[in-house]
Amino acid sequence: MKSVGIKDLKNNLSSYLDFVRNGETIIVLDRNIPIAELKKLEKSLDLTQTFIQESTSNNSMIPAKSKELITFPKSILIKAKTKDQVSKTWKKTYLEDRD
Repeated sequence: MKSVGIKDLKNNLSSYLDFVRNGETIIVLDRNIPIAELKKLEKSLDLTQTFIQESTSNNSMIPAKSKELITFPKSILIKAKTKDQVSKTWKKTYLEDRD
């Protein structure tokens, strides 16, 4: 595992990315305080599922109860004279799905 300061990383990014490509992990330091970790991504990793799992585990996202598509009745879309009305209807439907 290597560690590097921000300025050095910026100036030599290509060479540090070569280390990462070869499987090395790099810790980024800001005034000798670790702030980030650069490591190679796993090719089999599903980034969408990883994002959803991380977001739900730290409560920054609440998953839908079901994976059904939300469709607006045409009557709502036709009667809505402004984008604001459609937006309010969508928000109401979205929140109901999460209750």
